[in-house]
Amino acid sequence: MMKLIKNGTIILIIGVIGLLAVIGSELYAHNKYEQPPKGVTAEEIAAMKIEPININTASADELSVLPGLSKRQAQSIVDYRNENGRFHSAEDIKDIKGISEKTYRKIALYITAE
Repeated sequence: MMKLIKNGTIILIIGVIGLLAVIGSELYAHNKYEQPPKGVTAEEIAAMKIEPININTASADELSVLPGLSKRQAQSIVDYRNENGRFHSAEDIKDIKGISEKTYRKIALYITAE
């Protein structure tokens, strides 16, 4: 009887840990793009009155001023847009070779596709 209780308890603990992991990953996925860049608060960004750069109309020079984006990556965005048409969302730039999830997170607050 004692072994059965121990095994049941272990299974319950594993289930709870799994549930917490799923909840945590969903919360992370929901909030990861809403965080300002490291060292900059949302209030500071709002105070700067930064207008997002439209990736559907911006030149490579305009895009290259984004934090963490090289001139080569900026040109890749323009080239991709010219070959494939408008971006439907800002997140679509992750389809471009050389634009990683990490790069996207650095510039997400500064770009728009509208």
